[in-house]
Amino acid sequence: MSSDVEKDLSVRLQLNKALQKYLDRTDITEIAINRPGEVWLETKTGWECLRDENMSYRYLDELSNICAVYGGENKVFDSAHPILSVELPDGERAQFVMPPACTAETLSLTVRKISKNVIELSDYANSGFFSRVRASGSVDPVSVELHSLFGKIHSGSDNEKTEARTNFLRRCVEAGKNIVIAGGTGSGKTTFMKALMQYIPVSQRIITIEDVPELVFGLPKHKNLVNLFYPSEATEQSTVTAASLMRSCLRMKPDRILLAELRGGETYDFLNICLSGHSGSITSCHAGSCEQVFDYLALKVLQSPTGRQLPYEVIQSLLQQVIDVVVHVANDRVVGRHLTEIFYNDPLRDEK
Repeated sequence: MSSDVEKDLSVRLQLNKALQKYLDRTDITEIAINRPGEVWLETKTGWECLRDENMSYRYLDELSNICAVYGGENKVFDSAHPILSVELPDGERAQFVMPPACTAETLSLTVRKISKNVIELSDYANSGFFSRVRASGSVDPVSVELHSLFGKIHSGSDNEKTEARTNFLRRCVEAGKNIVIAGGTGSGKTTFMKALMQYIPVSQRIITIEDVPELVFGLPKHKNLVNLFYPSEATEQSTVTAASLMRSCLRMKPDRILLAELRGGETYDFLNICLSGHSGSITSCHAGSCEQVFDYLALKVLQSPTGRQLPYEVIQSLLQQVIDVVVHVANDRVVGRHLTEIFYNDPLRDEK
């Protein structure tokens, strides 16, 4: 028996112990194991969670090691190389993450199923696929709502303005707008970020990325959640960085990507993710005002080997396209921590 055949057989035998029954289901598009004993399945109706004691840490560890061998000579999966992307024997794409890049005593696995169905245009039409098309350049109802809410944040009594600002930011999170929280050290950026995170719909799958575990405690109501970590001292040459985790989480079917802070070349990857259609990100950065955020992030994009090839004006333009909301917070010795400014990239700002 050839080596390749033996490797293929080893993977299939391990899959048959627990995972294969989910791979065989035709109604499933994605499989996610965020922690041992728990299986999340995505179908056309959304995510559902099942308990499966066969999906133990030992099983997942054995499967990942067998898949690493099956993946080829360059595939290594251990604590020094805790991210593994590999194709399963029938073509499904599997993404493994182990500690220290994820929470201790867990092992994350995400499998993207391959659709073998051929859908005719008539089937799309009958399912209502074409019934919600807006004219190019038209404004969606959410933009109209946010335009109205934003117009109230500086009007009325103090209580009315506070309520308007709260409602505006809540709806921005619910609607999946990309939000950047800016401020100085100790201004309360992360604490305020966790407050906004509570308004993400609990049905959505969330991936957090941070160096110091803070966001890991910020989503007690959200169960379809994976927390990824990179070392604070990581450099561009490190195996695990904020940038590598951002690229990795794209293979983990996130509805939301929450990066604790943008402070280096990973800003280019953040920009790329937002441009690729992943909305609803919330992150933070150091900046003295909402306006300075765009200059600060542009400089950080230039720290990326790929980003530095872009003209500064292009970077600025792209940032203006993908960042919907910027809030600035400060820590004043007299009044304490407070919100100082809200910027909204309002698509209706020129409308009369």
